[in-house]
Amino acid sequence: MLFDGRHHKKVIKAIAIVTVIVFAGFGLVVGGMAVGGGCAAADPLVQAVDDAQERVTTAQANLSSAQAAAKASPKSATAKADLAQARTDVGIALSSLAQARLAVSGTDPQALADAQAAAKSAPGDQDVVLGLITIATSQNNPSSALPAVAAYTRINPRDAQMYAYWGQLAEQAGQRNQAILAYQRFLDLAPQDTVAPDIRQRLAELTKQGSSAG
Repeated sequence: MLFDGRHHKKVIKAIAIVTVIVFAGFGLVVGGMAVGGGCAAADPLVQAVDDAQERVTTAQANLSSAQAAAKASPKSATAKADLAQARTDVGIALSSLAQARLAVSGTDPQALADAQAAAKSAPGDQDVVLGLITIATSQNNPSSALPAVAAYTRINPRDAQMYAYWGQLAEQAGQRNQAILAYQRFLDLAPQDTVAPDIRQRLAELTKQGSSAG
């Protein structure tokens, strides 16, 4: 296992409670909770999607209001701050919607699309980006999360954890050189981290692969 419990808990915080995510080596296993009850009972997973969609609609309406306020008062620091917060709120709402969709169907492409939109709206929010990583990896599309991870690290260049995830994603996507650079950056920032030995091992193996290929 590449990441220890502390890193794993941060990923768990980024996903809906109705979804179970388990790291296994470099992959993720996603399972939905079993739903009980009679035919007349509403499916709680489907209801979670509906509720999340309502939160997205509300957040988008608030964003429109914040955009209008910022346009009316372009020099207002408060209006700018409110606009930034509104964008983040939309990202968080979209991330929740993506996770709810994933709980209903692990292969739903709209879950990934919503997660990508969430990361674009809130590029500096760690939980939102981790949510995208979770969905992209569970749907065997790790490369789809790479742009969001790169954008996040531009905003938060000293977040060592995200470089570890970047390396993992790049490696899964077949981007060996990108994985090496990400792992090296992680070790520069957190050489004593509990997962540093695993990272060093992966880095050594990837470097050896490059030497053999050359």
